[in-house]
Amino acid sequence: MAKETKHKKKGSLVQPILMVLLVGAAFAIGSMWTELRVLKGGKNEVKQEVQAPEQEEEVEITEEVWKELMSEGAMKGEEEALVTIVEFTDYQCPFCQRYVDQAYQQIETEYIDTGKVKYVLRDLPLAFHANAQVTAEAARCAGDQDMYWEMHDKLFETQEAWSEATDTKLFKSYAGLLGLNQVEFNSCLDEGKFTQVVKDDLELAQKVGANGTPTFFINGKKLVGAQPFAAFKTIIDAELKQ
Repeated sequence: MAKETKHKKKGSLVQPILMVLLVGAAFAIGSMWTELRVLKGGKNEVKQEVQAPEQEEEVEITEEVWKELMSEGAMKGEEEALVTIVEFTDYQCPFCQRYVDQAYQQIETEYIDTGKVKYVLRDLPLAFHANAQVTAEAARCAGDQDMYWEMHDKLFETQEAWSEATDTKLFKSYAGLLGLNQVEFNSCLDEGKFTQVVKDDLELAQKVGANGTPTFFINGKKLVGAQPFAAFKTIIDAELKQ
């Protein structure tokens, strides 16, 4: 009987110890998971903070500078439109992709296709986006064959697929899918035909205070970030009434 009593006491001690260990383990796992989520969230916040447009000192857009902004770049819409939008974009920028998905198509349908807006697209390849320069050049090379906007759309549709690319194979395959002359496109991209042109756009962007993407100038009025369509509509409609 004494042995049995001793055994029972031993068993009664084991159960609380196991419970403490289990609770402790659960707490430790929970803490690790929470920390992982915080760290992951922190990385996302840092990424967004880096990519989000910064509030900068405004640069006066004189008539001379405005003419320079409109003089080059990929264009669509009527030349004599009352409103001109100049956009500085980065094909690897998630905010630029968001703008294309959420506002650009409405602007195109309501204002560009109806002759009210002329749209000019210029490049602002951000230094921390490894493929920003080459994609800007790819779009320009497609423009040599009158397919700039088709490549523009393709690059934004497939941004996630090529963002980690280490060569130009994917961009060349897109040219084939779009029906471009593959030899001409490949030669244009490989020889860096538009390398300096894109770099010139970057210098112009810095000159006018556009250091984040996307940045827009609507008849010279600056608008920064992936704004909703309503923000563009307010400015465009006001300019059309003048």
